Amino acid sequence: MGKKEIILNTIIEEYLKNNVPIGSNELKSKMDIDISSSTIRVYFKKLSYEGILKQLHTSSGRIPTWTALKRYWEEYFINIDDLRIDNIDELRRWVGNFDIYCMLQYVDEYRLSEIINVNDRFLLIVFENDSIVLEYNEKVEKFLINLIGYDINRVKNISVNVGLYELRKKIEQLFDSNIIFREKEYILYDMIKFYNFHKKDIRSFTSSVVFEKLDDGIYFDELVPEGYMAFKYRTKVENKKVNFFCIGKVDSDYREFLDEISIRR
Repeated sequence: MGKKEIILNTIIEEYLKNNVPIGSNELKSKMDIDISSSTIRVYFKKLSYEGILKQLHTSSGRIPTWTALKRYWEEYFINIDDLRIDNIDELRRWVGNFDIYCMLQYVDEYRLSEIINVNDRFLLIVFENDSIVLEYNEKVEKFLINLIGYDINRVKNISVNVGLYELRKKIEQLFDSNIIFREKEYILYDMIKFYNFHKKDIRSFTSSVVFEKLDDGIYFDELVPEGYMAFKYRTKVENKKVNFFCIGKVDSDYREFLDEISIRR
């Protein structure tokens, strides 16, 4: 890694810790390499010209731009793997400390196991440990019998394609019932207040829909307003598989956040 990259990474990491500008002399004291303050100032000018750093006013130090933070997190999250969340109480504590909205959902991997006709009045759709009740319909019964053995997500997708919207709705409600943690929703409303984000879109971040629509990874302005970021990953809580989704400002220290809430193996 060259001097330019070392200077940039150091200023970003220091900014994430304190959210205040940093000058050349202070940055020099934070670095492990022998480099003069005057050389650092030269790199400051270069990085500012490239749109990577900026000054809030003439006499202040530098801070990373949104572009710089976006690149930094894109590189960092590439290496996220085998994440284990320690416990729910610790997660609740740290989402508060870092002002990050988070949601956890148990992962449903069970299959359609049985269709029970209840006196030609109801259909009991049994998915191993859970079940759904529909009004009886002979055609629906015969159709669903052919889906026995399919996993619940496939049944949901098929129900959409064939117009079984009541079944789709109840499967979504079942998914929502598996949300075990949802904290700091005010972060979402801040996005509405300050960035004219659409209120109707909040629902997509507070229900199981977000886990169906998003692949694992990190998201920026294609999903949330500039200045925010989101990420979604499959992980574990107490050896149970969960979907993990968070939204927060791009200048929050997600490195420390993940270190505090997780066990890495």
